[in-house]
Amino acid sequence: MSGSVMAGAQAQAQEASDETEATYYDVVTVTVRRREEAIQDTPLAVTAFGADLMDAAALDEIGDLVSLSPNVTFEPGGDFVSSNIAIRGVSRERSTEEPGVGIYRDGVYVGGPVTTLSDLYDLEQVEILRGPQAGLYGRNAVGGAVNIVTARPVFENTAKIDLRLGSYDRQEVIGMGNYAFSDQLAGRLSVKLVNQDDGFTRNAFLDEELEARENLSARGRLLWQPSETTDLLLTAAYRKDEGQTPGVYRIGDDPENLAYDTETPYNSEEWQLYSEFNTALGTGTLTNVLSYRTVDVFQQDDTDFSSAYLQTSTRDIELETLFAELRYASAQDQAFRYLVGATLIREEAFFDTNFLISVGVPGLGSFFGPDNGGLTGDNLDSVLFDLDNDQELMSYAAFGELSYDLTDRLTLDASLRYTRDERDVDFEQATPGCTACIAIVGRSLDYGVTSDPVFENWSPAGTLSYDVSDDVMVYATVSTGFKAGGINEGASQPKYLPFDSETSLSYEAGLKASLGERAQLSLAAFSQKRKDALISVDESVIDPTFPAGVNGLGINAGEIQTAGVEGELSAQPIDGLRLNAAYGYLDATYDEFVVPLTGGGEVDYSGNQVPRSFRQSVSLDALYTAPLTDLADLFLYGSYSNSWDGYQDNANQIESEHPEIINLKIGLEGESWRVTTYANNLGDTRYITYQIGNFIQRAPGRAFGVRLEKSF
Repeated sequence: MSGSVMAGAQAQAQEASDETEATYYDVVTVTVRRREEAIQDTPLAVTAFGADLMDAAALDEIGDLVSLSPNVTFEPGGDFVSSNIAIRGVSRERSTEEPGVGIYRDGVYVGGPVTTLSDLYDLEQVEILRGPQAGLYGRNAVGGAVNIVTARPVFENTAKIDLRLGSYDRQEVIGMGNYAFSDQLAGRLSVKLVNQDDGFTRNAFLDEELEARENLSARGRLLWQPSETTDLLLTAAYRKDEGQTPGVYRIGDDPENLAYDTETPYNSEEWQLYSEFNTALGTGTLTNVLSYRTVDVFQQDDTDFSSAYLQTSTRDIELETLFAELRYASAQDQAFRYLVGATLIREEAFFDTNFLISVGVPGLGSFFGPDNGGLTGDNLDSVLFDLDNDQELMSYAAFGELSYDLTDRLTLDASLRYTRDERDVDFEQATPGCTACIAIVGRSLDYGVTSDPVFENWSPAGTLSYDVSDDVMVYATVSTGFKAGGINEGASQPKYLPFDSETSLSYEAGLKASLGERAQLSLAAFSQKRKDALISVDESVIDPTFPAGVNGLGINAGEIQTAGVEGELSAQPIDGLRLNAAYGYLDATYDEFVVPLTGGGEVDYSGNQVPRSFRQSVSLDALYTAPLTDLADLFLYGSYSNSWDGYQDNANQIESEHPEIINLKIGLEGESWRVTTYANNLGDTRYITYQIGNFIQRAPGRAFGVRLEKSF
């Protein structure tokens, strides 16, 4: 979208706000359909967060936003690069799997096997779309999509500094500078620095804080606008993260007194260069987006989670992605509107994983070479598992969306997307020097696989929307979703490596209404059937001869049936007070999930609830501002979120704990400054975010601090 169009949209948003005194998170216009439109006129289930609210409430992590959206959950990955956003029960099961939610940043798809979304800064808005997005966000958007829009340069000179000091010896600095070189050229530089020396879990054995981290994020943008109909936006972004991975430990262990004999460092570095070009062509707009992105990750873990030298792992990831998209959008002030485009993604990903596992049998030292981790000082010896997973992806897509006003109140929207994924896979698994492996496991674990699978799909969708009145709109949607197949990170046998594509079919009916000038209501009811959904199981479930707890696999799970309702209410009951409430009900169950066992028999999970999905979720948040003196206003922000009725496992034997979170912020603000004190997770709810057997990972506990902001 051009800079002039964005500026116009923001001006319209401000005018609407001035006229009605009612906004939805300060966002009147959204861009989820690659055009500006009022959120109440968008026939989609979408939650939008504007810059004003995110800045005032310091909502700068994706988990903060997700907790305020119905039927959406966030699970931070233990490796920080496989963060899992689940929408309507659709999530990510394996770290090398593409997510079931399409993730976009400034129009660029970034939701591949390596996703870094933990820190957000200097944003324009964030939009969370729920339900399959067949057309514009068709790639892997089985559950929905997240659209992150960062702030563009503006044609004025401005700057801001944001300093934060918090508990656990945490310091943050966020800076932004915007400079207009001329009336055609403007630049913007944004930087975020995070340093935290303490954490919520501590490895007392090695005297290390497991959440300690240092982060540097920077983004530079240059906007050239030679005319009102043409602009070019260039962006360079960098991110470096160093620290310790959050602790995983047994139920009952003291998280501040853990005993890992192996260090657990984590290092990630990401570069991205991208451009967006817009120009008027005919009566519409031609847009070209190009992106080049690299990510390098190293992680080491003590995977026996004890002071005994039983099992450790290291993981190196290298990712290189080229993204290109060309699209044309017709003028929007006519009865027939359309958008067509094509996308190319070229990706090279390399996963090098090493597991050093103690055999635990005395007297086997002669079978292992000295470079294979043979232990000293005891009678145990170790086996090295070396897994090299080298993948190349060429993904082609063509898409189109059209809108036609059948009458002045009835509109038809239809979309279609064609996707073709071509993968080249080179996988090798080795246990160097382990001459006893055949005797121990019963077969050789050394093998190599090369394959070049191709996955194709046509994803259609259609929506009818009807304006019952100037204030009420109803809609009905039929949509499909697609996520291409792939390959597991490792398996004891080649036949367990590949998994197939997932498809889905969804029906949704919704209502959006303005309740006078001070409130807005959105309702949605949906039903979705997912076929061949990828589910994570322990390899021992499929093959009982393989040791339990050594390796997890993603397998296609038959059918999942999902149904639910969502409601969102935003209101401004009095001047200065903005309220939002959201509720979600979700019934996500395995309609059919039978796992055949090697040697006969089966495990039947049919009828069970999908893991890490909650039947009910609720959130409330409020922002209140009132004049205190001629120079300062008082502001208060509070939020409450909770979910219940969920499980952590396929067998529905491990109930999920309630993720009840209360956040409070109070402060003073003037024309160009703000001082805030905050308390996050006021109730210190260290709920379990992930559990496998007796091993768990918990959410961060209570944190508090002070924040100083100054604009220039």
